[in-house]
Amino acid sequence: MGRARSSVSGWWWPLAFIAVAWLLFWPVLGLTAFSDDHSALWNAGVRGIPWRNGFFRPLSDASFHLGTLIWGSSVGWHRAFNVVVHGINAYLLFVLMGRWAGKRIALPAAILFLLYPFHQESIVWLVGRESALGAGAVLAGLVLIGSGTWSAARSAVVGATLLVGTLCYESAFLLIPIALLVAWSGVIAGWPNWRMLVLPLGLPVVVHLLLRWQYTGLVLGGYFDGLIPDDPGRQLMHLPKVLGRLFLPPDPDQSTQLVSGAILLILLMATHPILRRRLEVSSDRLLTLLGLLVLVACTVAFVAGVSTVTSESDRFLYLPSAFLCAMGGVWLSAIPRSIIRCSVLAVLSGLCYWQLRLNHRNWMAASRITQTCVVGLPAIYSEGCLWISGLPDSFNGAYVFRNGFPEAVDLAGGNGDRIIVVPNNVTPTEAVVRGVGFRGAVHRWHPADRWFRWNGTTYVRSGVQ
Repeated sequence: MGRARSSVSGWWWPLAFIAVAWLLFWPVLGLTAFSDDHSALWNAGVRGIPWRNGFFRPLSDASFHLGTLIWGSSVGWHRAFNVVVHGINAYLLFVLMGRWAGKRIALPAAILFLLYPFHQESIVWLVGRESALGAGAVLAGLVLIGSGTWSAARSAVVGATLLVGTLCYESAFLLIPIALLVAWSGVIAGWPNWRMLVLPLGLPVVVHLLLRWQYTGLVLGGYFDGLIPDDPGRQLMHLPKVLGRLFLPPDPDQSTQLVSGAILLILLMATHPILRRRLEVSSDRLLTLLGLLVLVACTVAFVAGVSTVTSESDRFLYLPSAFLCAMGGVWLSAIPRSIIRCSVLAVLSGLCYWQLRLNHRNWMAASRITQTCVVGLPAIYSEGCLWISGLPDSFNGAYVFRNGFPEAVDLAGGNGDRIIVVPNNVTPTEAVVRGVGFRGAVHRWHPADRWFRWNGTTYVRSGVQ
């Protein structure tokens, strides 16, 4: 393949994708930070240090620090950065599919990716930018590999792109199996063979691990520990959930999910053979390749799992959704009449936008709860600490205060070091007798301390003596 390379050229294309992404996510730009976002803004942004332990993502941390230097702790501008990254990633998918299959497939694929509703953690959640940056490195690497005659210079640029991606988010390493799978498939004309890719894809791995060891003292650990399954058999149970969540919204009712999944499977089994018969041989082979790329891109989701009840962990679907939307572009190309093809694309886009807005509502509700929790916090006296219990974890998968409450207090002008967040399963009596473990230390109750419990609308004083 490799048709119509010139059809996706033009300086205005990336601006157009960024503008559409901006319009789609305009309703949520002004929301508060969520959970770990506060830690990222305070630690990486204001203090210039890694915002959490056990991970090595220095460029993601640097993006918060640089953003803070430019526009301060304004959440809207930090979230706008995420939206721009999403628009650029849609453009990269557009370019990639334009070179692999032509504009007729590339444009619908990119449109569907912009609207895809089940990876919003990567855009609305500030910290979710890590997965979007990692996915962007994979897409950029694929574009660079297939952009022309293979040379030492192109090899170096591909290696640098992979290294930058891994310093943002370790899932960028998936560029390695994805690029090699494309090479072995023989579907994409002009693609370098696997031997040419070994050095530019292998050397960044060594450099990344050396840097990680130098700065953290660990070669693996952290993120990589999570990729080692304790029970491989249990991990297989994640497979149908992940594949189902690529197509279906979360639902607390498991039976509804099963029925929806069954209906979807029947529709796919009925329409896929019909559409496939209308595809050219080259497009049919591309469709198979893209299906395999979806499976490879789902590796992290298969291991870590995704929720079928809420949108939690949807960030793991960001990279797989790019190849899934590319498959959608290929499927649509099988519809011969343009009016029908455009109508089907319009219906799919409408459904995606509807789901997008439904999920936006969850983040809006979580934002209101977050703001109320911070604004309504009782005063911190000059002596003693403020013990807080009952903080909401999330709202339908949209994070509230799973983490980051002390940093939220810091950002609001308070003293987060004097905040002790008490787990919801710890009673005041247990806390007084045994103390409370919080952030690696055991805190003991002192007479100057005060305890408040969040009851869903306000803070209520707890009668701890």
